[in-house]
Amino acid sequence: MKELLKIENLSKSYTSQNVSTGVLENLNLTVCENEFICILGPSGCGKSTLLRCIAGFEDYTGSIMCNGKLVKNSSTERIMVFQDYNQLFPWKTVEKNIQYPLKLKGIKDKAELKKISDKYLKKVGLDGYQKFYPHELSGGMKQRVAIARALALKPEIILMDEPFAALDAMTRNNLQKELYKISTQEQVTVIFITHNIQEAITLGTRVLLMNKQGQIVVDDINTIKKPVKPSSEGYGAMWDKFSQALEKASVVTN
Repeated sequence: MKELLKIENLSKSYTSQNVSTGVLENLNLTVCENEFICILGPSGCGKSTLLRCIAGFEDYTGSIMCNGKLVKNSSTERIMVFQDYNQLFPWKTVEKNIQYPLKLKGIKDKAELKKISDKYLKKVGLDGYQKFYPHELSGGMKQRVAIARALALKPEIILMDEPFAALDAMTRNNLQKELYKISTQEQVTVIFITHNIQEAITLGTRVLLMNKQGQIVVDDINTIKKPVKPSSEGYGAMWDKFSQALEKASVVTN
C-alpha cells in the first residue's frame, strides 16, 4: 500500500504559568492509504492532541508529512470530525451545512452543490433530511451529517475524535457498521480515537495503543474478518491483549 502519512519524532508540550507539560514525546507513525486506524489510550495520553497536530491545528516539533508535504496548516485533505454534536452551523439546514465548505473550496454551481450534498446524505442514510435544521436531529443524525460533510470534501484522511462516544449503544453499533462500509466504498483513510476496545477491534484494520507518556506502545494489524463480532475467531485474544496493555499504559512512569 502507498504511504500516505509519515510522522517522525513528533513532540508536543503546553506551557501554563511558565510550566511546560509534555503531551507527546518522540512519536513515530506511518499510515498507508485506505487504512482504518483506531487509537486507544488512557485519558490525557495525547490522542486528541495527535489528531489536532495531523489536522494542522497545532504547532509541534518533529515532522508530519502527508503525501510528501510537511503539514503546517489545516487542509481539506485532512478533515476532522469531532465528538461534539454542535459542530454543525445551527442556522443552516443539513444540506447547507454540507455545501458551505464546498463553496469555500470553489464550487459555486447550485446544481453541482445539491448533487454532492444529496449523494453523501444518501450514503449516511439521511436522504430526505436536506431541509432539516440541526436542532431537529438526534445526536446520531447530527454525527451522520458531520461525516457526510467530511466525505463530500473528498479528503485523503478523515480524523475522528471519539465521534460516537456520547451515543446510545444501538446507535453507536449501527454507525460503526455504516462508517466502516462507507470508508471502504469511498477508499478513504480513517484515524479514529476511542476509549472503547470493542469499537477499536470492530472498526480498525490496525489498532494502536498510546501510554501516559504520549508514546505508541502497541501497534497491531487487526486480522479478524469483518464484520467483527465477539464470537469472531481471535476477538477474545485481542480484547485481552489490549485490556491488559491499556491497564499498563495508564501508569505514569518517569
